[in-house]
Amino acid sequence: MDGIREEAVRTISTRAELCAIAEPDDLFARYAVPAHLDGGWVLGGAVAFVRRSHSGRRNLATWGPREDLGRLLDRLIAEGVLAVTLDHVSVEQQHADVLTQRIGTADGSAWDWMATVVPPPPTPAEARVIPLDDLADAAELQDLADRENPLSEGCPGTGRSERWVGVRDDRGRIVACAAVHRLSSGAAHLSGIIVASSHRGQGLGRATTAVLTRDLLRTEPVVTLGMYADNVVARGLYHSMGYVTDKAWWSCSVLAPDGSGAGRESACT
Repeated sequence: MDGIREEAVRTISTRAELCAIAEPDDLFARYAVPAHLDGGWVLGGAVAFVRRSHSGRRNLATWGPREDLGRLLDRLIAEGVLAVTLDHVSVEQQHADVLTQRIGTADGSAWDWMATVVPPPPTPAEARVIPLDDLADAAELQDLADRENPLSEGCPGTGRSERWVGVRDDRGRIVACAAVHRLSSGAAHLSGIIVASSHRGQGLGRATTAVLTRDLLRTEPVVTLGMYADNVVARGLYHSMGYVTDKAWWSCSVLAPDGSGAGRESACT
């Protein structure tokens, strides 16, 4: 009987294999992925792989041409790869429906992954930036996050941040901060960037980001960060400092067959 032979899914297990498939200027493939993958699959021009996020969650990231992506997702669903044991699945925002048409999802959010290899220029407010301590300042940093940005992933006091900088007002209160985390690849990742609403418009977010970015690029090839896609002001700020949006993601959790799911978890747990 004549028939069309179904294209085989090829497996990959290293960042080097992923980079060989990706576009030469794909910064996410080069810098956000660990040297060894928990699992990786390629079908046509589409790729999917498991990685740990900077907050420790086990995520499946996938991208590629729409038709190939759909075929790859079909295979991964059939093989049980897209299971609730994954914390999140991330697809490009433009292809979110390719996933949601195939499997039940919850807690979807759009976010941008950015990177820069260019040191930003100095800004006047940098004179106010001082070092902060992950443990000694943890309560005050968390209070600032709770008041100004509950979705912040700085996670003070957990040991996740290797460095904090910030700005204090004339009463000694922290009114701006930013932290350095590490991706599972080892790349530097800025997180916990917050400015108190009472002190916005003074260039403090630019200053804390610029100080960390410039210092890191003295010894490292890249600095990365992530932001929720609806934060237009932040996107403009980071782009003006030399960051580029390398991936525009839509991430969600996958529901079990009975419709249940793990739901959104704090990034600090």
